[in-house]
Amino acid sequence: MMFRMLGTSFCIALSLWLAGCSRGLYEQPTDKYPFKSQMVKLLGSDIEIIDSINKHEAQISYFEFIKDPNKIDKIVEHLEKDGWIFKGKGQGVVTYCLDSNNKVNIVSPTFGEILDYKGGKLKLTNYNVDTVLFRYYKWGDDLCE
Repeated sequence: MMFRMLGTSFCIALSLWLAGCSRGLYEQPTDKYPFKSQMVKLLGSDIEIIDSINKHEAQISYFEFIKDPNKIDKIVEHLEKDGWIFKGKGQGVVTYCLDSNNKVNIVSPTFGEILDYKGGKLKLTNYNVDTVLFRYYKWGDDLCE
């Protein structure tokens, strides 16, 4: 009985030690596009990228800037060089996908409703800025299939 309790205690202690020495509970996904570092490299460190969600399974990050077609062209050119594919144009938004997990919406509103290329509504509060929105979703995005 004493050996059994000692053995159980040893196994529990060993498990805790191994869990504590691991690199974490989850490996970082290798298919997640390094959006923040790529945009800072492209546009400079003065852009403010906001992470709405930044978890292992999902990330939603965005930044806004005063309307500038040249900046949008620069971003699109960079995305295309990185292998992003144009998926479609809605009303005030264009969508690019790297694969089924990584999506970028470039929102350049002019008036009225903002709709993605499949007719889904996007909520918008400021029509004076353009927005670049990155989304990573571990299980895939239906707009990128």
